[in-house]
Amino acid sequence: MDFETTTCISIINLNVLKEYSKKLGLPLHSFIVYLIMYAAKKEKRAYRAFKQIKYRKRNKDNPWKRVHLVLYQSEYEFLLDVKKLWKMSLAHIIEFCTENVLIEFFEYFEKRLKEINTDNYPDNLLSYYENRSYTFDFHREKGIHCLKFHWGPPPELLSRT
Repeated sequence: MDFETTTCISIINLNVLKEYSKKLGLPLHSFIVYLIMYAAKKEKRAYRAFKQIKYRKRNKDNPWKRVHLVLYQSEYEFLLDVKKLWKMSLAHIIEFCTENVLIEFFEYFEKRLKEINTDNYPDNLLSYYENRSYTFDFHREKGIHCLKFHWGPPPELLSRT
């Protein structure tokens, strides 16, 4: 783990996230990252261009708590890309995922854990695609500098296997 960041999460959402992460036996920061990765890879929110970043609305009835996250480099870069594409702050992304994707993600993850715990599956927690498979590629097309994001194994890698 190489990057550290802080964000604010509403106390209600934080308690919900802690409860679900405990049910799956995951640290909170891993659960939050997996939740966001799931939402992004399943395209739960449309990408937005030429818009300002949206921040969470303050709610005096539901105060925030500062949460410290320790992330791998790839996770940090992934979250930065989600922020850029969704035009949302990290706090707003967490709120969106908690309110719109959490139950679907939990059911999916719980099902995958049951499959993994059978004798027919390798010992790793989740497959490469589901876990930290994130990379990017800088290249030029017709003299234009390009950046390509791979939220999953790059197609070139899959074609070799």
